[in-house]
Amino acid sequence: MDDLFDPMQKLELALLRTEHQNRYQLQINMVKELVGEGIEYENSVVRIVVSDVGAYYELKDLPEDFTGGIGDDMNRNFLSQKEAVTLLSRLFDARKRITLKNTRQFILMVIYTRTGIIDRKNCYIYDHRVNQWNDKDKPFEIGHFQPGVMPLFFKIRIDADFGEELIGFKRGISFCMANAGDRHLILRLPNEGEYLTDLGGLPMSQTIN
Repeated sequence: MDDLFDPMQKLELALLRTEHQNRYQLQINMVKELVGEGIEYENSVVRIVVSDVGAYYELKDLPEDFTGGIGDDMNRNFLSQKEAVTLLSRLFDARKRITLKNTRQFILMVIYTRTGIIDRKNCYIYDHRVNQWNDKDKPFEIGHFQPGVMPLFFKIRIDADFGEELIGFKRGISFCMANAGDRHLILRLPNEGEYLTDLGGLPMSQTIN
């Protein structure tokens, strides 16, 4: 890791990586083996691999924050910057629609800079999970959403009645990576596929400054 991160941030990342490795490394290896070799996309924050049978992403400085899926329902597409920012704004605004009756899970993670994985000034995380928090009306939320700004990476994990109209499925995961130019990769992995796993389940925000 280079000098972009200060010593405390490096320590926090090391602790978080160790925790994730102890819990998830076998699953990560299994998903990578199932997806196999494919087309690779990357920027300064994230690496994405897409094959004929599935796809996964891993954060470069925290590869144990990992999501992968196998199945015929996977969809890969490219968005213009306007389309990507518009979609992210819709996801952010959808928080207002969440109730205990219509939403089981709604997790939005946005990373604006490489240090955003550990620095709340450059990230935004909203985490609503039924049975997860003591006060169901106050989901976990940190960081700062930046309206109109294209982040380096964002991810939505959703299980909600309004998910179909919002992202194209009721249950599943979608993630988007900023590319050079005006074509930004987006993957949609509905939960109806053969296999879907999101190993970034530990709130990353527990270690964010």
